[in-house]
Amino acid sequence: MKKYYLLNVTETYKVDTVDEALAMQDEFDADENYDLVQFSYTTKVNKKTDEEYQIVKAKKVFQTEKELHAPINVEYNR
Repeated sequence: MKKYYLLNVTETYKVDTVDEALAMQDEFDADENYDLVQFSYTTKVNKKTDEEYQIVKAKKVFQTEKELHAPINVEYNR
């Protein structure tokens, strides 16, 4: 089996409120499996309903190419 070394990911989420976005930042900061190196959120407005929502972007670094620790398993669940 081949080894794949995940270095980093940039994830994009949609949440309803700024408070939810900030809670995500706290949650991501507390996770010791990676370093949160970038975090931002942008307020958007649904033109049809006039409702606001937040687009959150988070860049997580698991390891650097010069300091490989171990292959990383990624799981996506619905």
